[in-house]
Amino acid sequence: MAISRPTVYDVAERAGVSIATVSFAFRRPDKVRAETREVVLKAAHEIGYVPSGSARNLARGRTGVLGLHLFDLLLDVAPGTQAAEEGVTDLSALDLGAPLVEWDAAEDARASEPKVFPLYVDEVQRGFVLECRRNTTGVLLRRGGTGSNEIAETAGQVDGLAVLPGHAGFAPAEALNASVPVVMVSSGGGPGHHVLADNAGGVRSLVDHLVTVHAARSLGWVGAADGWDPRRRRDAFDDAVSTYEGVRGEVVDPVDVGLDPVFTTLLERAEAGTLPDALVCATDQTALAAIDVLRERGIEAPRDILIAGFDGIQATRTCSPTLTTVRQPMELMGRLAAHLLLTDPGDGSVAPRTVTVAVALQLGASCGCG
Repeated sequence: MAISRPTVYDVAERAGVSIATVSFAFRRPDKVRAETREVVLKAAHEIGYVPSGSARNLARGRTGVLGLHLFDLLLDVAPGTQAAEEGVTDLSALDLGAPLVEWDAAEDARASEPKVFPLYVDEVQRGFVLECRRNTTGVLLRRGGTGSNEIAETAGQVDGLAVLPGHAGFAPAEALNASVPVVMVSSGGGPGHHVLADNAGGVRSLVDHLVTVHAARSLGWVGAADGWDPRRRRDAFDDAVSTYEGVRGEVVDPVDVGLDPVFTTLLERAEAGTLPDALVCATDQTALAAIDVLRERGIEAPRDILIAGFDGIQATRTCSPTLTTVRQPMELMGRLAAHLLLTDPGDGSVAPRTVTVAVALQLGASCGCG
């Protein structure tokens, strides 16, 4: 039979005081005489009463929790590899009572593949959680759900909400116009605060490097332009190339590796022998997948073509060749998102802020450096 936990009523009865006095003894000790508080604490200790942190927060109109709502930026499998549902252990079939639970080495290797984890969203999430922990604040993580109801449900459970939009675009504005502060990460759209990376400066540094250091005269863009970051990067690519006389820029393949990692146009150009000198890819995931599919056709970077990405995920340092890219301080961006929420009481007294962080060119062997 389940034994119920002692309540504030039990403490009040044992100490011979009102429940309001018990509440004040824990929440506002300055409002209770020292002798009375000692009696309350002694009674609570004797019956094993522990005050509910969530109850205290709710009494103050707070939950003590910040939310991080992720859309579709997590990968279950690396682009071009087997579907996520293939070869995944059915946990209900495991003998959890065995002395040792066996595990599938192949599945573990796939799940820990750097091209799958950690990615952009994983590092942002880490920064968000670390900053919350430093401030003794809980975190509610929510993945998926792009409709108003899903966003509103998350917002209704937290004191502040950070949102990372994915392919779905911006979260519904009506869902985010809640009574809690909101931070949009890597998106300038939507209400509330914003934490952005210097997309334009990063792409400019890539183009400058490829043109001035490696004498590339034709540059191709690979990747979709859906979403805040990819659109800004594509626009910055066009602007940067246009500043060089005699340098040609074009869209080689608008592939979206998050939805359908098939490089149809890129492979057609490879077969025809009309690839440009260099490829600038919308993301590192796109660049790493492009290196793999071109290698299968006997085209190697940097021997036959220069390739660069954007984001600076961990896999760029461990792949072969190492990838030239633009590194975003993703953990810092997650911490900034949490900080903006922690310093905004949500009463309208703090004006929305946009924080844009600098990026850094990270040279690798894929462009002939490193």
